[in-house]
Amino acid sequence: MRADDRAITVDKDSDILRRALRRLPAPEPRPDFVERALAKATGQSPVARGQLAHLFGRWETWVGAAFGAAVAVALTLVILFRPVDLAAPSITLALNEMRDIDVLIDSERTLEDATIRIIASGSVTLDGFDDEREIDWQAHLDQGRNVLSLPVVARATGAGQLVAVVEHEGRTRRVTVNLKVRDGEPSRS
Repeated sequence: MRADDRAITVDKDSDILRRALRRLPAPEPRPDFVERALAKATGQSPVARGQLAHLFGRWETWVGAAFGAAVAVALTLVILFRPVDLAAPSITLALNEMRDIDVLIDSERTLEDATIRIIASGSVTLDGFDDEREIDWQAHLDQGRNVLSLPVVARATGAGQLVAVVEHEGRTRRVTVNLKVRDGEPSRS
C-alpha cells in the first residue's frame, strides 16, 4: 500500500467518524450553564443561587441556627443575671456572740473622700449601733487592699448579711458577707 492510499483510508475513516458523531444527539446543557458562561465571559463570579436556596431549604440548617441562637441566649442570661451573692463568704456566729468581721475592699486607685456605707440586716447588728441598720462616713482609701474590721453582734438565730458599699465620684463598689447565727457555742468558721 502506498502512502497516498494510506492517506485516503485515513481520510475516509475520519469522514465516517465525523458523520457518525454528527448523528448522535447532543446532551442538554445544565440549567445554570448560561449564567456561568456569561459570568465567566464578563469576569464576574456567579452567585450559586441554587446552592444557597438548597442550603436554606434544608431543615438541618434551621435546627442548627435555632440551637446556636438558644445557646447564645442562655449564655447571655447566665452572664447578665447570675446571682451576685453566690460567691459571698459565709461566717457562722453563735447567738449573742460579738466578733470583728474583716471586710476587704480592693481599690484600683487612691480614693479621697469616699463614702463608705455599712448595712447590717437580718439577725446581726453592728456593736454600738443596735438601733441603726445603716451607717455611713467619709474616708480615705489607699490603692490596693483596705480592710474594714467591723464589730458584729448576733442578735437572733437565722441568716444575716453585712454589706459594705463604697461610693466615689459616681462609681459604686459593693462587698457582701453572709452571716449565719445559730444557738450554741461560738465557732470560728
